[in-house]
Amino acid sequence: MNYDEVAAMRKAFKTVIERQRINSPPDFEMKKKQLKTARKICVGNETLMKTTISNLEKNGIIVHVAKEKQNAFEIILNEIGGEKLVVKSKSNVTKEIELTKTLKNKGITVIETDIGDRILQRLVLSPSHPTGPISHISAKDIAERFCGQGIHTGETPEEIVKFIREEISESIRKSNIGITGANALTAEEGSIIITHNEGNISEVRRKKTHIILTSIDKIYTNIEEAMNMLKILSFNATGAIIPSFVDIISGVSKTADVEKKFFRGIHPPEKVVLIILDNKRSEIIRQGYRELLYCIGCGNCLLHCPMYNTIGNMYGKDNYLGGKGLAYNSLCSGETKNLDLCLTCGKCRDNCPVEIDLPGIIRELRGKDIPNDVYFFLKSHFYWVYYNLSMKLQD
Repeated sequence: MNYDEVAAMRKAFKTVIERQRINSPPDFEMKKKQLKTARKICVGNETLMKTTISNLEKNGIIVHVAKEKQNAFEIILNEIGGEKLVVKSKSNVTKEIELTKTLKNKGITVIETDIGDRILQRLVLSPSHPTGPISHISAKDIAERFCGQGIHTGETPEEIVKFIREEISESIRKSNIGITGANALTAEEGSIIITHNEGNISEVRRKKTHIILTSIDKIYTNIEEAMNMLKILSFNATGAIIPSFVDIISGVSKTADVEKKFFRGIHPPEKVVLIILDNKRSEIIRQGYRELLYCIGCGNCLLHCPMYNTIGNMYGKDNYLGGKGLAYNSLCSGETKNLDLCLTCGKCRDNCPVEIDLPGIIRELRGKDIPNDVYFFLKSHFYWVYYNLSMKLQD
């Protein structure tokens, strides 16, 4: 990111923080305690996983557990078959395994249907926030970059959104395959829960085949616990106490209107395929870092991180943004590059709804590489001074 992009990102982050200040629900602390308890019970709970899969299958959902990303690719390619156009919604797990890139290499066109992700896809840029991927790009900058591609949208957010929305709608109309992520899987009901604000997922999941890719750490005991998580996710991500849409999927469409007998497949999709990905998460648990998987992906840590507010998504790797992203990537790949950028100031922990001790985790991971305390102290404090000076200049 350049300075202008970081400045635009900070401005967007401040907007969310101010909205959080105004809209903060009175029982928010209680909700966070409930969420933390739920995450402790559910993450890595193999018995709960088996119950969840069993109830999902009873509801007519086809379930696959993929150990590695290659297993997930093979399942998805099999379900796509001969189709050449796929529409998908924002999903951090699909980004984690670079699904769009892999499908493109197989000759399959993938169209992102979230406004921000489609803009990133067109401009070939990296995201700056898990739920607000284009926080670092102003409307004027987007319009100028589009103009360089021969696309003239106008410079207002309304004009840009209108152009992207129409483009997305045309792709959704033509496609037979929809791919989404999922925010939660519930054991008691055997349900899949997806939240969104734009309404695009309601269209994407109504294609002939709906493929859902999520991960083993997204399981909750029941819908009530999942809904509590969604409220916290929405508030931390946008400052709104509830998202515009919450889709609860408990199988394909069915009716019991005639003689109270169930008939399935009344409306699309004809098939719901769920892929639950491990991709080193079990290994992270075995290494003693289960706490890292409590994360719900709200991105509130990034809003308050001094380092992230100084250098943007350079403080991260690909889809692994901020200190949490670097720690996660380090545990998955063994790579320790840029872990030394963390200031270990604790702002991420203080603003995490489940209080993940990320500074402590990063200190441990640093110790496995080069335990040079003087080096880390000098480098991190240089960035701390730079952050404070740049914030004063911006103000």
